[in-house]
Amino acid sequence: MHIEDAQAALLAVPDAYLFRPWQAHGFSGNDAVRLTLRGVAACDGGAEDLQLLARFMTWAVDLERNDKSPAEIPLIATSQAFAAAEGLSLGEPDTRNEQSATDTPISSDSPVSASSAASSDTNDTEVPAHVEAARGTVARVRVLANLLPGFWTSGGWSSQKPWLWHLTMDRPRLRPYRHVQGVEGLLRYTETVERERVAAASALMHGLTDTPSVTPPAEAPGVAAEARPAPSQDHSLDVLLTLLREEIVDSCQAALRADLYDEAVFAAFRRLEDEVQQRSGNSAIGDVLIKAAFKEKTNPIRISDRDGDMDRMVQLFAGAVGLFKGDRSHKDRPSLPCVSRRECLRILAHASSLLDLLDRDIERAPAVRGYQYDQGDLTLWVDQSGSQVRAWLDETVPLTTRSFRPGTLVVDVSAGSPGEHRIHLVDGTRHGPAHTVWLVRDPQRSTWHRVVEVDVPLYGDALGQQLLEISGVRLEVLEAGVASQRIVPTHEAYQVGHYVEWHSSRSREQVGPAWARDHVGGPLRPIWDGAAVLDGQPSAPVHDERLMRISIEPGFLRLRRGDTVPLRVLGHYTDGTATWTKPINGPEVQSTDEKIAFFKNNVARAKDPGVTTLRCQHNGCYAEARVDVAAHPRWTATELLTGLPPVSGIAWTPQGLVVSTRGRYIWRLDAKDSAFRMITAVPPVSPNDQGTDTISARNDGELAVRLAGDRAILVLHHADDYQSSEVVAPDAEGTPMAFVWNGDALLTAMDNGAVYRVEMDGTAHEFTRVQGTPVAMASSADSLWVLCAPSPGPATGQDYNTLWSIPLAEPNSASNLLNDHRLAGLNGITLTGPSILLSDFNGGRILSLNNNKIREVAADLTNPGQLTTSATNDIYVAEFGAGAIRRLLP
Repeated sequence: MHIEDAQAALLAVPDAYLFRPWQAHGFSGNDAVRLTLRGVAACDGGAEDLQLLARFMTWAVDLERNDKSPAEIPLIATSQAFAAAEGLSLGEPDTRNEQSATDTPISSDSPVSASSAASSDTNDTEVPAHVEAARGTVARVRVLANLLPGFWTSGGWSSQKPWLWHLTMDRPRLRPYRHVQGVEGLLRYTETVERERVAAASALMHGLTDTPSVTPPAEAPGVAAEARPAPSQDHSLDVLLTLLREEIVDSCQAALRADLYDEAVFAAFRRLEDEVQQRSGNSAIGDVLIKAAFKEKTNPIRISDRDGDMDRMVQLFAGAVGLFKGDRSHKDRPSLPCVSRRECLRILAHASSLLDLLDRDIERAPAVRGYQYDQGDLTLWVDQSGSQVRAWLDETVPLTTRSFRPGTLVVDVSAGSPGEHRIHLVDGTRHGPAHTVWLVRDPQRSTWHRVVEVDVPLYGDALGQQLLEISGVRLEVLEAGVASQRIVPTHEAYQVGHYVEWHSSRSREQVGPAWARDHVGGPLRPIWDGAAVLDGQPSAPVHDERLMRISIEPGFLRLRRGDTVPLRVLGHYTDGTATWTKPINGPEVQSTDEKIAFFKNNVARAKDPGVTTLRCQHNGCYAEARVDVAAHPRWTATELLTGLPPVSGIAWTPQGLVVSTRGRYIWRLDAKDSAFRMITAVPPVSPNDQGTDTISARNDGELAVRLAGDRAILVLHHADDYQSSEVVAPDAEGTPMAFVWNGDALLTAMDNGAVYRVEMDGTAHEFTRVQGTPVAMASSADSLWVLCAPSPGPATGQDYNTLWSIPLAEPNSASNLLNDHRLAGLNGITLTGPSILLSDFNGGRILSLNNNKIREVAADLTNPGQLTTSATNDIYVAEFGAGAIRRLLP
């Protein structure tokens, strides 16, 4: 028989007996011919099989009605249990209880592999005829059950033993069968449900989906009309649809509700293909589109930076679109038709997951570019994120959002454990890639003593002939923000890298004068005149050095157009025991608006008025600084340098601003390129030398540096860019407190109030004397000013600062310019035009003295100390307590 004849013959069979094919033109060569229940009834032996089916449904209803187990425990009907109820022998071991308890539900109509079924016969033993017949009967029951309106959620059978099957019952969908009686009842109920499905499909095709159906809902025979509930919405489907993407639901919901499963699948994957077309800007379809979208050389869709993932995406999308959409595009019956709602929903979920993958496109997904961790709060620098973005910790913990502004998200991670974590962002359906962060607890220990060398030989004389019985330990020290090294005596056995509590021996043991070498073979130098023995408790680092965060210094810049200021990026590190900072070399800093300000060569440059943000990313961390370019008024205290150790001295030279920070290094803010660089290292001049303090600069750049704890003055020579120096020890009583240049000599004020003219060879001639303890000095071509604190002694209630104005030509005719002003805590002085500026160390202010009037010009500073004035009349303030330098705008 030719295919045309077969098609004609099949089409001649009444609709009540055969399921009609997918396409309108009739059956094709690959179509299965499926009988309806009416068709089965018309076949030889069909009546007996339908009676068996009716008994099976009665048995299944009783099984559900008598089941007392919780609803979450699946109700499973097995062929062996039904056969036993019918008195049929299948010739198989009785495993009904085990199967019922252990079978895992699988998709409807899925064959169980041979390995998971009961063991096959291992020999050719002849099967009895009655067993063979029973097996065929039970196998047909499963096939006939598939023709009934669905009453199970999943099932499975053995491909080698089709009489072994199981069905996981859907209790709510099984209950209408309680009212179905006999074969005729099954036929009527099945046909009623089918009519409803066809009517809904017809309404859909004619655009009448919003019109209420005139066909009453299917009811089991025997239910009184008055007991029928009013038509209600399919709430279970509504719940399941919430698992799908909105785009998928919008495109296929109508077809799905009409049970037109293949139409629903086609619509979903056509929507997916359309999304790929929009993302890639390519109107192609199928494989051509997918390869172009994921593999094109410019701007491909990328879910990660791995090339292999792009190949996998091509395979995944091309396979899905080709199989589920391409197979249905020409209205041929698909090779894999969708036959149930559950199967359809699973395929639609696959389409949804593919849309989710598209939302992970690096160019579109919300992304973390860097982070800043501050003991409980995690500030994230984010891209492509809206105000509804949410952050997740390790893919499982949603984090509470503290604040959001474009580009920055702050979340609470106080409950997170220290260590390495993964952060990813979710903004609606868009999921960003994971970003690694370190949550490192700051030990809040900014003062520490770390062992860098043990068993340092100590000598009792400068020639190294008297080796002391006690040895020393070299410590790297950070105290009050000042880094240094020192050697201390100890009997304890310490380990390099450990920390030591600063604690002297309980026996109060003392060691006299000692000498040591800084390195093997080096010269001996005196290290102390006397020292207590160290016996502090050691502690090991908790972990290796880790970067906690980075910061841009300063974090806020107020600039005028054309200004250039240094900008540094600091790394804040910890090993779990101590914390410290280090500059980051060659940082990459970007401006959100380079028309306003930009970063180049470690300098921020202001171009035009406005506000912008400078951002830096380093090793996953990020920091930002705000820049405000405007016509800021005179005396505005702008941030010039921050994040420094305590700034003890500053002085202006023709080459730029020279800075000391109580350590062994001298720095300079270069006048030409505004870069901040170290220019020289200062050697210790005695065991009492505690580092650099205030600075005085000559007009040509020669520097005189006060040494804290020592009475010597270190002079650095500008001729060789401060690579040479000489120590000036004044031949005078007292300790130098302040000095200014006077030609080639230094006018030096001692702690006893005496002022000497000190030559470079130390020769000192008394110039004048003032009342009080000098703390700062300034000079002009014809005058000298000495700022004094009250003299040591009991408080009198009149303990105020004095400012002595001394004519250089008549040094003994000094006058107190603060006689009418009760001021205390003053610490620095500089000249600007007709005014004298004074720093109030305790009050955090800068005061202007002019014509005997005091005016506050700046406030809210942290321990302002030494002041200096540039050639362009800019005022610089050493903010000792903040580790910063401020600039007062002219």
